[in-house]
Amino acid sequence: MNRKAFIKLLGAGAVGVAGGAMLRCAGDSESSPAVDTPAASSGSAAKHWAWMGEGNEGWTLDQWKQQLGMMREAGIGAVLFHEGIKILRDLIPAARQLGIEPHIWNVTMMEGGLEEEHPEWYVVNRDGESAGDKPAYVDYYKFMCPSREPVRQFLTEQIGALAQIEGVASIHLDYIRYPDVILPVSLWPKYGIVQDKEYPPYDYCYCDVCRAAFEQQTGLDPLELEDPPSHEAWLQYRYDTITRVVNMLAEVVHQHGKQLTAAVFPTPDIARSLVRQEWTKWNLDAVLPMVYHSFYNEDVAWVGEATRQGVEALDGKFPLYSGLFVPELTPDELAQATELALANGADGIVLFQGRTLTEAHWRHLSAVIKG
Repeated sequence: MNRKAFIKLLGAGAVGVAGGAMLRCAGDSESSPAVDTPAASSGSAAKHWAWMGEGNEGWTLDQWKQQLGMMREAGIGAVLFHEGIKILRDLIPAARQLGIEPHIWNVTMMEGGLEEEHPEWYVVNRDGESAGDKPAYVDYYKFMCPSREPVRQFLTEQIGALAQIEGVASIHLDYIRYPDVILPVSLWPKYGIVQDKEYPPYDYCYCDVCRAAFEQQTGLDPLELEDPPSHEAWLQYRYDTITRVVNMLAEVVHQHGKQLTAAVFPTPDIARSLVRQEWTKWNLDAVLPMVYHSFYNEDVAWVGEATRQGVEALDGKFPLYSGLFVPELTPDELAQATELALANGADGIVLFQGRTLTEAHWRHLSAVIKG
């Protein structure tokens, strides 16, 4: 996207969020073994999902069974369990017994704790600062560099181990991207920043490996470009780098007979502009865009428009399930958002998070998805 289009996008309120939950202030798979993929956009029955993890990691198995049973009764057919849940291996067969498809939710490129052992693994901004010791925005925003072979090997081993867990349906990638180059307007005052364009402290990655790889491709050093944010080849290099990581992980997961899904920013244009995701080119089995209207200063009707943009861009390549941010939806609005997503081609909806729904939310949602 060129500078003119980018500024137009900002003017429309398209500003970024982080991963499966915004900044918490608080290879080719065709040669891989066949896997069972989610229902495609061909008129087949919709499937509805929920992200589950934050705030319920300490639940007992009985508490989980009670929650999952209620969700299944309401029409939820798949749950994305955060990999940090201690009883994950017990949860997977329990979910299966209740008729719920279990998926493992993995935070992918954001990985703290390796700074001392591997300081070179972390992305570097245009000012030369590493996210390993000076992360943008918040202290946990420590993203690894997707250009580095040791990082890719680390991810291959991590995702491969998760894919070997018996009974899991898919590995779900979250934070599969670069740090946000633009944050939501509502957060600018909190952090004392104005992001009316791409500024150096939030623009990644300019590490030695990225610079050398780009220079080998083009003969250009990205740090010497007149205007790096508007340089199409430099933008494409970063889109392609994330795409290669995703498609590499798809091969790993498919070798174990599992699916690969991902949480992404809501539309192809927003995803490319704000976090360098070109998710229409990923070898996924399903994509779960975070169509969180309130983060973009939009009304509920935008859920339908954003869903339509994603469905049209994919053109049937794989299913799309629209992610809805429940804390910003009344029960009536949740039902409306679900109807809009389905009417505009989504294969189902995804709730962030399942535990945040009130009894009224479940009642209104169930009337739509079981009606």
